[in-house]
Amino acid sequence: MVSNWEWILRIFITGILSGVIGWERERHARAAGFRTMILVGMGCCLAMIVSLRIFELFPDVPSSYLRIDPARIAYGVLTGIGFIGAGTIIRNRGNVRGITTASCLWVVSTMGLAIGCGFYLLGVVTTVFVLITLLSLKGIESKIPHDVYTRFKITFSGDTGFLDEIFNTLSNKGYNILDYSVVQQKKQNLSIVEIQCRSRGKKDIIETFEALKQFEEIFEIEYRSS
Repeated sequence: MVSNWEWILRIFITGILSGVIGWERERHARAAGFRTMILVGMGCCLAMIVSLRIFELFPDVPSSYLRIDPARIAYGVLTGIGFIGAGTIIRNRGNVRGITTASCLWVVSTMGLAIGCGFYLLGVVTTVFVLITLLSLKGIESKIPHDVYTRFKITFSGDTGFLDEIFNTLSNKGYNILDYSVVQQKKQNLSIVEIQCRSRGKKDIIETFEALKQFEEIFEIEYRSS
């Protein structure tokens, strides 16, 4: 029989471990920081404890009649955490932020459930692994080459026959042409092409602009990277 002090200890340990993870997020000024992680972790731990002890409310009911699924509350908790995590994710002009913080919320919630069940070692080891992932692997992640998507909008004079020159210039600068669309303004004798490109790592956009500006046919160049 687990004593009341041990139940309290589980909540306390969960709060400490959640706070350690929240401290790392707080340092980076994330939406879910120190206090949020502690609250989520302790709340999940309490939910797990309630699910384990709820049968104590029915001491006179035979176990053969009482059907309690302790995992049901855990399912509900994880579903609710999904909504909280979604609130920390911000999308702005193709850039997505907050996924790591949302993942931390989910891990903290599962860690709280584990400690609520009495799996202290699993909770501590998970916290250590999370900190290693957040603190140590970030430098490795930044060194992994990744694709950069760039959209060019170029206005030039003449017809679409000039497109080959633009495509060749971008290809020589390391861009892979994925898609493009052209709008012709025949009255002004102008064409506007939007080009979706992919490159391995960020390219020197000034150098690319200089290469395109050598053509007298080009009037305007706009770009956006993601």
